[in-house]
Amino acid sequence: MVHKPTLEENFLRLLAEFTAGDPMREGVLWTNLSRCEISRRLAEMGTSASRYTVRKLLKKHGLGQRKTRKKKTLGAHPDRDAQFQNIARLKAAYMAKEEPVISIDSKKVTTRPPRNI
Repeated sequence: MVHKPTLEENFLRLLAEFTAGDPMREGVLWTNLSRCEISRRLAEMGTSASRYTVRKLLKKHGLGQRKTRKKKTLGAHPDRDAQFQNIARLKAAYMAKEEPVISIDSKKVTTRPPRNI
């Protein structure tokens, strides 16, 4: 492999926009671009790289590949409206007493301390 000084720089610049990660697991990163797409975009940036070279760069920087998929909805919960009515009733009661109301939407609970960004 011939060393191209701007290859890695262009690779990292390109992937900065197309990299995502798992907020529950530090260090788990991926891109939804295919190796072929990365190779094509690098060529457009003036740095050609084969799919094989792209694979090596992905591995070196700890990036996996992930396809975007639509998630299947779980459907409506029969008590969903009752839950929101109860929240609205409690909110109105607290506000009538001039007590603070805090709304929190939580999907997962983790015991890991938050990381600094």
